[in-house]
Amino acid sequence: PAGLNASTFPAKLWRLVNSPRVRSVRWDSQAQGLLIDRSLFEQELLSPGSANVTGGEGAGPVPDSFQATRFSSFVRQLNLYGFHKVPGCVGSAVPGLARGWLHFRNPNFRRDRPDLLLRIKRRTAANRQRLAAGRQGR
Repeated sequence: PAGLNASTFPAKLWRLVNSPRVRSVRWDSQAQGLLIDRSLFEQELLSPGSANVTGGEGAGPVPDSFQATRFSSFVRQLNLYGFHKVPGCVGSAVPGLARGWLHFRNPNFRRDRPDLLLRIKRRTAANRQRLAAGRQGR
């Protein structure tokens, strides 16, 4: 959407989840959350030289790989941008998925509403203080 900085974490994540070249990240069945295969994600996007995914049609450089080299750093970014892990094993609840997929949600990250990406802001100490001040003033 207009006004969204293409280099932000939410914009990169949006492009990855919608890229046919990325197999480790996909939408959940309601298109309102992310399903992430940790081991495949580490191979595709976090490993040294991960800018090239091999195999299959459309193989080639993965767009917008993250600078993180550890999965825990990626999850920290998700948390800083307001994503929350959905409890439970999604593999058993989602047809065609094996166990081991992690499920994350953010109310402003939906496949059918790219305009909501503008609402996703990184949580910082200053942002938390502004939110707290706004709640106390009500």
